[in-house]
Amino acid sequence: MSTLARQEYDLIIGVGFAQGDAIAATAKKFPDTHFAIVDVDQAFLKGNPQNVRGLLFKEQEAGYLVGYLGALEAKRSGAASISAVGGFKEPPVDRFIAGYRAGAEAAVPGTKVRWDYSQDWEDQAKCKELALNQIAAGSKVVFQVAGACGLGALSAAQDEKVWGIGVDADQSFLGDHVRTSAMKGVDIAVFLTIQSQLDDTFEGGQNAAF
Repeated sequence: MSTLARQEYDLIIGVGFAQGDAIAATAKKFPDTHFAIVDVDQAFLKGNPQNVRGLLFKEQEAGYLVGYLGALEAKRSGAASISAVGGFKEPPVDRFIAGYRAGAEAAVPGTKVRWDYSQDWEDQAKCKELALNQIAAGSKVVFQVAGACGLGALSAAQDEKVWGIGVDADQSFLGDHVRTSAMKGVDIAVFLTIQSQLDDTFEGGQNAAF
């Protein structure tokens, strides 16, 4: 982050909680540089830097839609159980899962929703193991909310011939086992943030909700 700021980039964008401390520290050091961070509330950053804009999303809404569909698909297969594999227990992940549960209950009351956390964003084997356990317990739909690790959960869905649901972006390219994806528009948020920098309308010290 500091290297980019020294190179006089006008806007530097970080992604996720893991970059929060780095963004906060660098923003304090370079107050004339603008920063944005995906999935992090600006008010939670150390020192409350006023040159940082948080990019937040309504993950619960996308989660609700795929949960609704998931419950209907489970019912169609004669079951009443779906599941989710999260990465870490962080607000964006929990919002996705909360919406998923609410959507399932609205579609088919009584649908059982199980969820587990891999405590990892990268290791696909960890997510695959969790998903296989969920499927063995009766889940007919697996929603991955674990980044690259979650690809393992979708692989488990494919192996066991149940539906998988992707996250963040359209993951249907992985195969016909991916029923749909919960997309939240990070690409749009980043585009609009860059546009605000170019238009000289960028405002730090706050969040932008998408």
